[in-house]
Amino acid sequence: MNPPPPPEVLAFADSLGWEACEEKGRCERRESGQFFTPPQIARFLAHWFHETSFNRPKVHLLDPGAGAGALTAAVVDRIITLHHSGALPRLREVILEVWELDADFLPALRDTLLKCKNSLENAGIEVRLQIFGGNFIEGAFNYLEEGLFSQAHETSVTHAILNPPYRKISTGSRERTLLGALGMETSNLYAAFVWIAIRRLIIGGELTAITPRSFCNGPYFREFRRDLLLSSIFHTAHLFNSRTEAFGRDAVLQENLLFHLTKDSPDRTEVILSSGSLDRPDEVAVPFDRFVRVDDPDQVIHLAAEADAQAIGDFIRSLPCELDDLGITVSTGPVVDFRLRNSLSRHLRTGDAPLLYPHSVKAGKVIPPLSDSSLHNDRRNSKKPVAIAINDETLPWLVPASRFVLIKRFSSKEERRRLVAGVMDPDEEFSGLIGIENHLNFFHRNRQGLPQYLARGLARFLNSTVADRYFRQFNGHTQVNVSDLRAFRYPSAAMLEKLGKTKIDDGDQRTIDLAMSRQLGAPSFPNP
Repeated sequence: MNPPPPPEVLAFADSLGWEACEEKGRCERRESGQFFTPPQIARFLAHWFHETSFNRPKVHLLDPGAGAGALTAAVVDRIITLHHSGALPRLREVILEVWELDADFLPALRDTLLKCKNSLENAGIEVRLQIFGGNFIEGAFNYLEEGLFSQAHETSVTHAILNPPYRKISTGSRERTLLGALGMETSNLYAAFVWIAIRRLIIGGELTAITPRSFCNGPYFREFRRDLLLSSIFHTAHLFNSRTEAFGRDAVLQENLLFHLTKDSPDRTEVILSSGSLDRPDEVAVPFDRFVRVDDPDQVIHLAAEADAQAIGDFIRSLPCELDDLGITVSTGPVVDFRLRNSLSRHLRTGDAPLLYPHSVKAGKVIPPLSDSSLHNDRRNSKKPVAIAINDETLPWLVPASRFVLIKRFSSKEERRRLVAGVMDPDEEFSGLIGIENHLNFFHRNRQGLPQYLARGLARFLNSTVADRYFRQFNGHTQVNVSDLRAFRYPSAAMLEKLGKTKIDDGDQRTIDLAMSRQLGAPSFPNP
């Protein structure tokens, strides 16, 4: 006779969790960085654990930031299913260790854990519950500090599953101090939670998590990446096609990543990258040196799951120049509008400088703010200021109008392109001084402009599909930071000038990509 199916503990936890979430309110949860794990994702993460990893006398599961316990419940469902199938003959005991700082979630979490305990005990498995209602970082410091200095304290965690809070850690906070004492330098709670969980794993222990993908690049997460890649074997990473797919019920627009690793000496063979629907993900096995370049001191993680990702990466890495080789600098726009609000105006008058915002940057060009005389007749009138007064307060933040290449720092929601660049050509509408707002980056030479064809070629290169696709392989933000643009490879000045002289429509993606293919040998793409 077939064994009875396992109880759906996860469905029970999900129901309790959403009751607690509705009482808590979306705004309050967003402020604390809490986003409830959908059942499909919880189940997906639980099934990434290797089946054989549960076939041991004792399983110790760690779930920090547990909420109502959906992730723990998903693992329990998996254990019971495997146990009923006869796949876990050695399993005798399960320890369920959960941490939740928010007292509003603790009643639902306790109910979920009791349901898990009953289900496991009905299967003949002994259970110990460890429910902590305190700060996970505080608890980890007390635990790990003893282990670091006594050399006699060993962790017993065999599995960790995480949907940690997404919130910045302020520089002077106690959390930052405690993490620093543990040798963990990071600016966000989610990275701290993952880092601590890995420290608590036994050698051979496994971790699955859903986090923002922002840790994959950038200086703020450099030390976290280095430690992660030195202490772990990365098995699988999954990217969502849409920013809203992971936490649609919470209206979260963060780009998220699911990943699975084992604490052990690094395995530099290959990593499975997947994307798309969790029901039928598209998977590709990539060599480890495509995932992280061995010679990269920053250990940037490239999530190149597309079939043509290799060709894209090979092309960009083959380009001969960095920005320094071209004598070009990229900087963030100096004008922080809220600090100079008393000098900003919705009307551009004599004695004012034009103020450029991201909406001014269109396909290959920069649209000047409207003059005062045209405001009444032009529907393009922006809700943003269009001018900044020239005075002693604003003068340090203004630059001489010249031929700059401007690029947006942020992409909106589901915008098709991450890289959007335009050339600001100096003429009668761009003369004297200008203000470049902080949500733009600009390419220049000592705050002076670039030669005409070099500027136009640079903008076309940045607007090409191959540049945008490569940028998305390693950039996990909605931001285009100057550090990322400095790390890029670029064509030579002669190649850029040749591209800039080509007569094409900068608003036509197909012609830009065709010119890139014909003149620079870039991979070709289907018509957009």
